Amino acid sequence: MSDDPFEAIKVTFFQECSELLGDLEANLLALETGQGDIETINAVFRAVHSVKGGAGAFGLEDLVRFAHVFETLMDELRSGRKECDGVTVKTLLRASDVLADHIAAAQGTGAPVDAARSAGLVAELEVLTHGVAAPVVSTPVAAVVDEDDFGFTPLTLDLADFGAPADLPSLDLPPLDLPDLAAPSAAAPTAGWRIVFRPHPRLYASANDVSLLLRELARLGPTSVELDDSGLPMLDALDVEDAHLIWTITLSGDASEAAVRDVFDFVEMDCDLSITPLGEAAPSVEAGLPPLPVLEAAPAEPEFDIAALLAKASAPVEAPAPVVAPVAVPAPTPVAGAPKPVAPVAPAAPAPAAAPAAPAAVAPVTIRVDLDRVDRLINVVGELVIQQAMLAQRVMESGLARSSDIALGLEDLELLTRDIQDSVMAIRAQPVKSVFQRMPRLVREVADMTGKRVRLVTSGEDTEVDKTVVERLAEPITHMLRNAIDHGLESPEEREAAGKPAEGTVRLAALHRSGRIVIEIADDGKGINRPRVRGIAVDRGLIAEDAVLTDDEVDNLIFLPGFSTAETVTDVSGRGVGMDVVKRSIQALGGRISISSVPGKGSTFTLSLPLTLAVLDGMVVAAAEQTLVAPLSAIVESLTPRVEDIHYVGGHDAVIRFREEFVPLVDVGRVMGFRDDATPLSGGVVMIVETEAGSRAALLVDAINGQRQVVIKSLETHYRHVDGVSAATILGDGSVALILDIDALVIAGRRKPNRPELKMAS
Repeated sequence: MSDDPFEAIKVTFFQECSELLGDLEANLLALETGQGDIETINAVFRAVHSVKGGAGAFGLEDLVRFAHVFETLMDELRSGRKECDGVTVKTLLRASDVLADHIAAAQGTGAPVDAARSAGLVAELEVLTHGVAAPVVSTPVAAVVDEDDFGFTPLTLDLADFGAPADLPSLDLPPLDLPDLAAPSAAAPTAGWRIVFRPHPRLYASANDVSLLLRELARLGPTSVELDDSGLPMLDALDVEDAHLIWTITLSGDASEAAVRDVFDFVEMDCDLSITPLGEAAPSVEAGLPPLPVLEAAPAEPEFDIAALLAKASAPVEAPAPVVAPVAVPAPTPVAGAPKPVAPVAPAAPAPAAAPAAPAAVAPVTIRVDLDRVDRLINVVGELVIQQAMLAQRVMESGLARSSDIALGLEDLELLTRDIQDSVMAIRAQPVKSVFQRMPRLVREVADMTGKRVRLVTSGEDTEVDKTVVERLAEPITHMLRNAIDHGLESPEEREAAGKPAEGTVRLAALHRSGRIVIEIADDGKGINRPRVRGIAVDRGLIAEDAVLTDDEVDNLIFLPGFSTAETVTDVSGRGVGMDVVKRSIQALGGRISISSVPGKGSTFTLSLPLTLAVLDGMVVAAAEQTLVAPLSAIVESLTPRVEDIHYVGGHDAVIRFREEFVPLVDVGRVMGFRDDATPLSGGVVMIVETEAGSRAALLVDAINGQRQVVIKSLETHYRHVDGVSAATILGDGSVALILDIDALVIAGRRKPNRPELKMAS
């Protein structure tokens, strides 16, 4: 990371943009499904406004301009002047995609924004906002200086060039009888506030709009607004990046001061603000309010305080503003001929509401830490676990009594090590929401490409998993969703002909099961056409023509490299890459993928991955003189087998009676290839385990050596993939032990005959 503090703040801004985009899309999807309300609309507005404010601080003009149009429409929606219908929400969803493109382009992580696409969305947003696309007009000098006026260049006009006569006759017109706006009416209300508001130049530089502030004040009650433009210089001396205007707003009604200050919450640091009750003395605007000096009470700020601006922009809007005394504006320097200004009087505290609102929940304080630092901490904790296990092994081998001081100290060290490991793993734990939030946009884009109507339903976004696993989930899930839409779902016409809704549904879910994380991608499409899949595999030489395959084996043909059912190559599919990439990616994480498909009903792809790639609790067992580790989360119970409880199905598949039911018996030593003969029941131990599908099986081993926390080491990284093994670890004596993959081991046991060599040893 650069040492430049400005660049560091910019990195933080883009990180916050990523979070804001996720919230933006989630709220828009809630509106699309009819689950949103006015607060959802407000949340969308705040997200876009925060992006716009931060972008203005860094001079990202394209991003600011697009966000401004987006924000304007959202303001119309939240004010109720525009109905939030289905067409509007769909347009806003596409606008959120373009907003993400602008952010990625500004960050340098994405391609340049498609100008035609962006301009088209701007036109659509303006039509929804104004009824027609906003024409390009010249902004009057005395108008509100908006962020779109930064490119204005002063020009000198000579009226003689237009053929005007040299001597213009004077017009003797009667004086207009206008009401004195500055003078208070006798019937003026006494309840309300007088707000004097003078922006600083950096308020405009951060892309804020005064008109939006005035609209918010109007929602609090009847308002009258007076604009003092006496500070405007002559045209040839005008600096468009400066601030010259002052607004005086009279707000009638019973709105509290806290509510008024909440309107200026985002800009209070970038303006001079005075709020006084009606009927009390206030700064005069009759002769033009002189420039208000910056308050002396606070230390001088730089003209362009990026850190303060971003801190203000990222502050939670939902939190109620504290009720504080109004800012006292110092008296301006006397000017000859000008009336003596009256110092504002601090107003009395507003009357408390009848039912005070409950205090908002305090947001947790967080810090951003470089992931490399957390990785190093994880590695150190892993080595600490190994060293603690080695010390415990040495003490046990030395024959020291368990009540000795050394043994007791080691027990305390083990507990402390466990606490450290749990705390570190909690730091790395991250919800899969960060991955799931990227998928709605992908689904919309693929649906547009294929001409299909698709609805994405997600669940389990808060399921936590190791950050390394989360980061490597994005690519497999992307391929799976594209495959589900392109190959799984039918066209709207085909679905209606089959008696289905024209809109297809794709479900993306995450859940914990048997100590692992399971990701399911399901669709309600046509399912896998197994005869066609088999035919393509034969035509491409992937399988023999006379090969005998089960339905599961046919389904798994789609994971072969180069396999594709697409008839033509498109932007979505057809090149034979994707599903094989998914399988390799999942296996590299120590996971597996399975398919369940029903023709005409749809397909479900299930990804199963370890919760963490660092440490796990395991049961150390022995099989054929080999030391193995079984994940503790999968073990239900252990027992000593009895010969009368062993039975055989078909004369060779062994099962064992367990609590009035029969479960398959897997001889671990024989299935793993450690021995040819069956494990004798005498002295053997059976572990009842639960698979990810919820079924149970029995693993037969020679002995159980104890429970231990082990550090996971990738076997594929250092060796290669081994069936029935998910990873390896280093034990306390320095030896290497294999960590069993329970589901793969059970499947292998079903394929390998387990014949009656199971017998009592003599």
